[in-house]
Amino acid sequence: MKDGLPAAGRSPGPNASPAGSVRGSLAFLALIALGVLVAAYPLASLAALTGVVALAIFARSLARHVDRETVGRVSLPGLGTVEYRFTRS
Repeated sequence: MKDGLPAAGRSPGPNASPAGSVRGSLAFLALIALGVLVAAYPLASLAALTGVVALAIFARSLARHVDRETVGRVSLPGLGTVEYRFTRS
């Protein structure tokens, strides 16, 4: 006990950053806003959720069927050729 205050009663000092609490507050507000948006537009929210799930399923299916050693090239008019390779992380 320094200055008569227990450790739990002292302030964290000038070096303590409130960034974690700010991020937590922003995340909480974003969650509340998402809930309000879903309540206001239930059909649009359902359609968006369905689209995200379908996109995730398609991406996973594509990842299973693509040859990992394939190098592809796409020619974009005016931009040149883009080369891509599928790799597993």
